[in-house]
Amino acid sequence: MTLPKTIDLAAMKTGGFIKQKEKDFFALRLRTPVGKIDADHLEVISKVSRKYGDGNLHLTVRQGIEIQGIPFEQLQNARDDLEAAGVRIGACGPRFRVVTACPGAEICPNGLVDSAGLGLAADERFYGQPEGLELPHKFKVTFAGCLACCPKPQENDVGFHGLVEPELFADDCNGCGVCEVTCKEGAIVMGDDDLPIKDDAKCIDCGDCIKSCPTDAWKVKRVGLAAYAGGRWGRHPELGQKIGEFISPDDAMEVIADVLRFYKEEGKRGERLGVTIGRVGLDELKRRVGK
Repeated sequence: MTLPKTIDLAAMKTGGFIKQKEKDFFALRLRTPVGKIDADHLEVISKVSRKYGDGNLHLTVRQGIEIQGIPFEQLQNARDDLEAAGVRIGACGPRFRVVTACPGAEICPNGLVDSAGLGLAADERFYGQPEGLELPHKFKVTFAGCLACCPKPQENDVGFHGLVEPELFADDCNGCGVCEVTCKEGAIVMGDDDLPIKDDAKCIDCGDCIKSCPTDAWKVKRVGLAAYAGGRWGRHPELGQKIGEFISPDDAMEVIADVLRFYKEEGKRGERLGVTIGRVGLDELKRRVGK
């Protein structure tokens, strides 16, 4: 079947059907928030790929799955089979995209916050919902559980990573100096009294001193999120700028909502959030976040 001339390829792409280079063939994008997918769904995806596509799957850089090589006339059949099994279709276009995240504190030994849980909550609230539609351009969000920033929060329109502020309980310290050796930032030195001294100007709140302390003298004072806005990749890459620090995980959804509201009100069609921030001003964005 030849692709009808009246087909709106841009609209199809927004709905998750991506035109391939090969004539009349498409890739079908699936929705896999924070990269999690049921093992039974993987079996369904495999069957659909062999039945309607070319048997190949593409794992995207944003933790998604695309079924490749589906002829135009089989797209609806493939979609019907997937949705009947509970496999959700993804999307492209100027909207809130599927949220990415690392495994976070629930799985990763280095995780400081439940980044995957936060990512799922954000995806549930904003993906396909009024707040996340009719945007000037695409809008990507990610959550990282620690300062390793594996899912690259500074490269997303809004990105978060976990923080933990350490506090020393001197009575529990044996003066071993392990924290001084462990600290990669040089933020801890041993004093004349054999107690560690923390330089707040150098400390990045990674929590390595807490994890390494053999007597648990370093304890968690508070846990939170650093937030960045305006990051993007592509032809003109730009790192996001920090808009908040030690944000409560409970407040993360409202930070996203505030940034989306700013973007809808100030952004121009075809303009990424980082460009809008550069034109309107970071201080103006910060003023609107948390209000």
